[in-house]
Amino acid sequence: MSLIDSLTTFRVSVAEVNSFIVLAFQQGGDGNYALQQNQIEFITDSAYLKLFIAWETFLETSFIQYMLGEPSILGNVITRYVQPQDEQHANRLLIGTQRYVDWSNPVTVKTLSILHFASGNPFDIFVSSIMKDLFDLKTIRNAAAHLTSTTRQQLDSLGERKLKRPCNNLKVSDILFAVDPDSAANETILTTYLNKLDVSAEGIANG
Repeated sequence: MSLIDSLTTFRVSVAEVNSFIVLAFQQGGDGNYALQQNQIEFITDSAYLKLFIAWETFLETSFIQYMLGEPSILGNVITRYVQPQDEQHANRLLIGTQRYVDWSNPVTVKTLSILHFASGNPFDIFVSSIMKDLFDLKTIRNAAAHLTSTTRQQLDSLGERKLKRPCNNLKVSDILFAVDPDSAANETILTTYLNKLDVSAEGIANG
């Protein structure tokens, strides 16, 4: 798989997620939603989890490709500090003595990039540029996967910061589909996050 394949796969997954969301909010002839609220929430939460997995998968596949010396879409070759024998070996090097690589943690991704590639590598640059957003996305992921008192509190805190108003007992969809107060184009918060992920994914793939 090449870097262009990884980027394309990520974008296809995002498009699929958006199609699920459109389906969830489909309206009947009377202007009411065709699905019940709990069904809408189930679809949107599941779609969001799929989106988050797509981002993690992109990071993992592109990281391994650069470790193997794969040139970027623009033909740039990143200076690497390791020379794994193959994809499986590269993955073992990343895991080390851990059980898995936590691609959901941007600090982990940044640290791994500094350990395996020369300074100024695209992972360090682009992950650092949206560090707060990536932690926000993880907070939403945690709430979508398992809404407990802890994850709900974290979601409410995120909502208060993003929506600029007091929030209590928010659901994932309450944040994702709210209009972003900082968006000049009146985009939803989900759309602004997706735009940042897309720019970062393209930057990483371009090297």
